[in-house]
Amino acid sequence: LELMQAGFPSRIAFKDLYDMYSKNLPDNLKSLHPRMFCSALFRAIGMSPNDYRFGVTKIFFRPGKFAEVDLLMKSNPQHLHEMITRVEKWVLRQCWRRVQFAVLAFNKWSKIAQWRTCCIVNIQKNIRMWSTRRHFLPRIEGVRAIKGSMTKISIMLEIGEQLRVKAVLQ
Repeated sequence: LELMQAGFPSRIAFKDLYDMYSKNLPDNLKSLHPRMFCSALFRAIGMSPNDYRFGVTKIFFRPGKFAEVDLLMKSNPQHLHEMITRVEKWVLRQCWRRVQFAVLAFNKWSKIAQWRTCCIVNIQKNIRMWSTRRHFLPRIEGVRAIKGSMTKISIMLEIGEQLRVKAVLQ
């Protein structure tokens, strides 16, 4: 209803439009989904995207545009053959674009997966470090305390030795 109010009064189902032209199509285009065929057909005949809109099951046209499409398709067999060739080229280009997009998307997702793997490794490393430190920290503090006491004891022994030497000298 919104499309009709926006100036698209003519409409036809994808399947109906596809069936109108399917008898003239080669085998490789007969296997296309009707929506994809309609999109390729409108690109091939040079119709502006402003002249039509795709709905869920139907195509909506501005006034007089559907008659123009029908006239172009039924004009002569040579012209129809050119249109079919253009449709095939557009479909091939569209498939190539989809393959390119798939490769780019795969590369992007693989980089994200690698980044996540690095983050997981980093988190695991920090958790292991924290766990080990918590386990061994009392021992480490004990060793530090013993080393501190040892330095103090060695200083006291030096002072005691110096006092003994002074007492012997006097």
